[in-house]
Formats: sequence, structure tokens, C-alpha cells
Amino acid sequence: MKKVFKSLSIFLLTILFCTGSGYKGSLPDINAQFETLRTTPQKTKPIFNTSGPYSNPQYKKAPRENPQYIDIILKRDKTSPYINDLNDVIALLEKMKKCIDNNGSVQKFNAIASSIIDHADFMAEKYANRPERYYISFVKLQNIAAEARTLATLRCESQVYLKYLTYQGEGQIYSPNSINAQIELFREQLDITIHILKDAT
Repeated sequence: MKKVFKSLSIFLLTILFCTGSGYKGSLPDINAQFETLRTTPQKTKPIFNTSGPYSNPQYKKAPRENPQYIDIILKRDKTSPYINDLNDVIALLEKMKKCIDNNGSVQKFNAIASSIIDHADFMAEKYANRPERYYISFVKLQNIAAEARTLATLRCESQVYLKYLTYQGEGQIYSPNSINAQIELFREQLDITIHILKDAT
């Protein structure tokens, strides 16, 4: 019975599809809706004119050999090498000032003093034949480097000679009071030098 029913349903479906029965109403008119697509050209005109004198502009090469271009357009760094050198030394002088304020050890003091002396010697050689050697900042730097050398030597000698000398006579220069007085004088000159160097930069 099931087989008969199944065969009958397949037969009826086949008749429905084969007889051509389907939608028998009228279709809507869609020509008006697609009219713009039919009349629009396949290629659109460009917005800008590509055939005029500005269609393929010729740009000039940058005049990198011109000093005005370098200075004005590229904004070359105006800082002189001398100012850069001074800034390096200012950092060392401030480090020395901090060392003195914190009662740093003789070894630390001498290490910073050595760096100051090296920078001063470097600048003395670099600017030996240039006008910068007449600047107040240059002269003060050379003076403070010489004072740093003298004080560093004095502090080293005091550690050696105080074992054998008293605080009177020849040993007086190595006494703690004398050393502290020298450090205080050096610190005053250090403040003045830092101020002058900062004004120069």
C-alpha cells in the first residue's frame, strides 16, 4: 500500500511539472526603473582635465647645494660646535658641584676633575686658532680646569703626606681645614663658571 501511494505521489508531481502549470498573473513594468542604466555611458568623463599644460607637471630638483635652501628650508641645526662642547662641560661642572655638596670621596672628585681637565684640553686644542679662544666662557673653563687639577693633586697628596707630617709647618697645607677652605673657594669659582657657560649657550 505504501509503495502504491509513493508511486502515485511521484506520478502526480511529474504531471504537475510537465504540464507547464505555473504563475498566470501579469508582471510589473520595470523599464522605467532601469532607464538610467541604459542611458548612462559605460565610460565616464574625468572630473579634471588630463590633457592641459598641468596634466604632467615638471618639478624642480631641490637645490641642496644652495646654502640658503639648507638653512631656511631644511632648518639646519643652528647650534655651533662650540656651544655643543660647552653643554658637555656644563654637565660635568654640575656633576662636580653635586659631588662637593654631597661630600663625595676623593676618588670620585678626582675622576670628575679628570673629565673636566680632558674636556678643557680638548677645547683648547680644538679652538687654538679660532676666535672662540677669546670668549669669556672659554677662559673661565680653562681656569676652572686648572683649579680642578690643583685641588685634585692637593687632595691626593694630603692622603699620602698627612701620615708623615703634622698640621704645622709644611703639613699645614694638607690639614682638613686647609683642604676644606680650598674646596669652598673652588666651589665658588665653579658656580661662577657654570653661570657664565650657561649664559653663553
